[in-house]
Amino acid sequence: MKANQCAYRWTSGKFVIVDNTVAYHSREPFNGKRIVYAAISKGSKPVTDTTTHLVLNSGDKLPSLGLGLWKMPADSCSDIDYNAIKNGYRLLDSACDYGNEDKTGQGIKKAIDEGLCTREDLFVVSKLWNTFHRPEHVKLACQKSMADLGVDYLDLYLIHFPIAQPFVPFESMYPPEWVNCDDSVNGGTPKMLLDSGVTY
Repeated sequence: MKANQCAYRWTSGKFVIVDNTVAYHSREPFNGKRIVYAAISKGSKPVTDTTTHLVLNSGDKLPSLGLGLWKMPADSCSDIDYNAIKNGYRLLDSACDYGNEDKTGQGIKKAIDEGLCTREDLFVVSKLWNTFHRPEHVKLACQKSMADLGVDYLDLYLIHFPIAQPFVPFESMYPPEWVNCDDSVNGGTPKMLLDSGVTY
């Protein structure tokens, strides 16, 4: 990737179209206003190599090709995950905030039950959400994600964003999403949390 990467200097009025069937896109630090309208792709690209991986410092092998679960509709997520595994995907990139880890777990279970793979064949990723950053909440959040995914371990557990937010209990709102003060009352406590009985 390093040999083929390119970077565009962003200036006022600049417009770049990226075809995600042939290239990845990412962002580097930038001062000023920049808007991403869409990542455009057309058609489909077959999974051609599911054996390539990156070796992490721990020695674990991270598949270089994976299925991202962000914005995947909950009603079709389990089928999509199952079919991805059936077609060779072994990395599943999930997160508490995506709101579909329980459905992803159903897809994983179906694939394992049918002998398409073993748990050890999969590289399952999840992420710690902003409301669970305090030390006493990390383990519970990780266990909740594992339970929803139907696995007894995660291959990688990341901090989703380095932005801490007030703790929100599972029973009040899960996933907590972006709890902020935009719709707040009483000096900054989000109204939806006041209504749910959460206190700070």
